[in-house]
Amino acid sequence: MRQINIALDAMGGDNAPLSPVKSCEFIKEENLRIYLLGKEEKIRQVLKKNSEKIEIIDCPDYVEMDEKVTSSLLKRNTSMKMVIQMQKDGRADVSLSAGNTAAFVAFAISELGMIKGIERPSIAVLFPNITGGVTIFMDAGANVSPKPLHLFQSAMMGSLYSKIVFKIDKPKVALLNVGEEETKGDELRKQAYKLLKENSEINFIGNIEGHEIFTGKADVIVTDGFTGNIVLKTSEGITRSFRTILMKEIMKNLSGKIGLFLMSKNLRDFARKADYAEYGGGVLLGVNGNIIISHGRSSPRAIYSAIKLGEKIVISKLLEEMKGMKWELQ
Repeated sequence: MRQINIALDAMGGDNAPLSPVKSCEFIKEENLRIYLLGKEEKIRQVLKKNSEKIEIIDCPDYVEMDEKVTSSLLKRNTSMKMVIQMQKDGRADVSLSAGNTAAFVAFAISELGMIKGIERPSIAVLFPNITGGVTIFMDAGANVSPKPLHLFQSAMMGSLYSKIVFKIDKPKVALLNVGEEETKGDELRKQAYKLLKENSEINFIGNIEGHEIFTGKADVIVTDGFTGNIVLKTSEGITRSFRTILMKEIMKNLSGKIGLFLMSKNLRDFARKADYAEYGGGVLLGVNGNIIISHGRSSPRAIYSAIKLGEKIVISKLLEEMKGMKWELQ
């Protein structure tokens, strides 16, 4: 297996540089090499052991989590920009950051450009479903004001992602809407529905409602970036709140505490499957490169999972498959 080079923004995220740097401690794979870009002094304070698999590249400037995307920001040689520049120069196979999402998307587009024929990128995240598998949910925030064509192309990208990376033969694609009927929703969703229905290359099953997102009814669910980002953050909040409420109820009495002991493994399995850290991050589809966007609150384990997702995408040759497709409407 060939070596896969990951350019990791050590200064990206709420817990930087701790989480990005500590994620390297999980790496045991011989084929992975990590480039940590950021303030070298801060990185070395966290990195407790040297490894030939890890190389530090000093990059003093970095993007703040709440920094606005401006033309002057895009000109600065920040750690976020440099992880993408490394891929552009052929020194890295994957660029990864848990930092400012809007800035990372802007850097990816400006440095790498879009795949020919694709108008807008889309962030594809993985949701666990009740069948034991995952549902690809897109867009999680890259394109908040899409046109019908953008939703159509997002569905195409998600379908290809499902086929190539997760080996699903005919992925079921659905459009998130307020009802199942074709006439439901605003003009954006009505027009997108029409485009999806008329295309024979997509296994389109129609509209899907919010309560069906985690049922496994669809392999790919498509929406606009504004709605998608709200759904993503709401689902994360519900999962955390449910765990807290459940533990409070269980600990109220002796029988609950005994039950907790007996069910401890089941509860750990539930927490693992519902935990964002298991899936690591979202893939920015549509740009001419392998870009992984991790959550700002990512733990070291979550960023390691994102590294593994990047490895999986490179091995599957998803980018090459996407570049070989025709994205214009026929």
